[in-house]
Amino acid sequence: MQMMGVAWRRWRSEIKAKSYNQNIPLDELVSIRPVPQKLTPEVWEALCHYWNTNGFQEKGRKPTCIEIINISRRSKKRGDAPVDDEVIQVEALLDEAVRHRLQNNPEGTQPTEVHEDTFRL
Repeated sequence: MQMMGVAWRRWRSEIKAKSYNQNIPLDELVSIRPVPQKLTPEVWEALCHYWNTNGFQEKGRKPTCIEIINISRRSKKRGDAPVDDEVIQVEALLDEAVRHRLQNNPEGTQPTEVHEDTFRL
């Protein structure tokens, strides 16, 4: 069963690597003919919708530097409370920088999209 699970995950990742592009609109991806890897059109459409959902994209992306700082400077024993006062100041400065950068970017830009640029400032 473990070998089947490994083979299944490998096959799914190969399909995604070869056939799925997150920059192509979902309508175009679903309408690709012939359907990749001999999948049925229904399965291909379901996979495209699944890969396109925010939950999956969140799981599959790497954390930004700001997110790493926020996670690593919290105490699990004290309910995710900041470790010290310096952490509170740094988080406030980073949050302010992200808000400032978001104001200068087009509407609908997500905070994680500007984290790396903000962190480099």
